Amino acid sequence: MCRTVWMWLLILAVLSLFSESEEERIGPCCTESSAARVPNIMACHEHKPNTKCNFHAFVIVTQDNKQYCVKPKAQWLKRLINEGNLKCPPI
Repeated sequence: MCRTVWMWLLILAVLSLFSESEEERIGPCCTESSAARVPNIMACHEHKPNTKCNFHAFVIVTQDNKQYCVKPKAQWLKRLINEGNLKCPPI
């Protein structure tokens, strides 16, 4: 019985290590954003408002691993997404 309890505790501990959300891996909440064009895009994620962060922005990651918060209404970003040249899944 004791062995089973320890086994379940170990499983729960391992699962909690790997249950980090995508939002936590991306980085902190955007508190401001810009409509300026960002070059050398490697990844894009749409950060929708939620209980932890009430700010809507697109988080852009560049080739040199820098992160930028871009306004959802930025015309260049909307054009890239609408033309299918950039995918920005929500996190």
